[in-house]
Amino acid sequence: MLAFSTSSFSQSGWTREKKDYFIKLDYQFYNSVDYYNINGTLVKTNRFSQKTFSLYAEYGLSEKFSINTNIPLYRLNGYETTETVGGFGDVMVELKYAVKKGKFPIAVSIAPSFPTGTKELFANSKVNNFDKINLPTGDGEFNVWTTAAVSHSFYPKPMYASAYTSVNFRTKYEDTHFQNQFQAGMEFGYKFANKLWLSGKLFVFTGLGSQPVVADFIRGDGSSYTGLSLNSLYQLGKHLGVNVQYFRCNDLIVKTRNIYAANIFSFGITYSKKQ
Repeated sequence: MLAFSTSSFSQSGWTREKKDYFIKLDYQFYNSVDYYNINGTLVKTNRFSQKTFSLYAEYGLSEKFSINTNIPLYRLNGYETTETVGGFGDVMVELKYAVKKGKFPIAVSIAPSFPTGTKELFANSKVNNFDKINLPTGDGEFNVWTTAAVSHSFYPKPMYASAYTSVNFRTKYEDTHFQNQFQAGMEFGYKFANKLWLSGKLFVFTGLGSQPVVADFIRGDGSSYTGLSLNSLYQLGKHLGVNVQYFRCNDLIVKTRNIYAANIFSFGITYSKKQ
């Protein structure tokens, strides 16, 4: 389930201009009984739910470099048959470099994720007081995403397109070595009435290498899916905006494995400034 947080970054060929910045406070939630196991078989379970409050930010360091971060300020996990537990999540920091600007900007980035979340967080059962399950807010390991992206603006039309590919180099949690992960996708966006950006993204997410030894589903080892997200950003004024996003995984390109299939919604408030 922590894999969903990777879609928070804007995978595009653009970097922020020097001293420009963008900030978003976000609330994301979902719940589901539809779990796809490591073999891709649908299993009905007790209802699992997750809620996350997060901070996302981008800042232009120079004409070529920008820095981005995604900070899960508080994440709550729980089943309908357990108590809900929560805490701080894993912080990701991305350094992004503009290889080429112009009509087809190209950017590359490196984004380490630090094990700042709680890796052992047990929720007690409401049914059997001797039973409990580990529902951590972090995956307990250091990992690094590397991304290459290209974009194109159809100016003077308020429209853009982007494509990207990413690899996540994972390490291990205790004695369990995780699979590396691969993600690639494309995004299209259009601005209506100079106020409302609407965009859609289609991407694949899958493991690399041999069959994983699954620590538990929430750490995302062996997870795969095709992701579809729809995003809207409405500008309230020069700086403020509101953001609504919808996400759903499916079997369109790669098989859904080791993950809950759910309608995931997020709502955010944004603030941006240009020098």
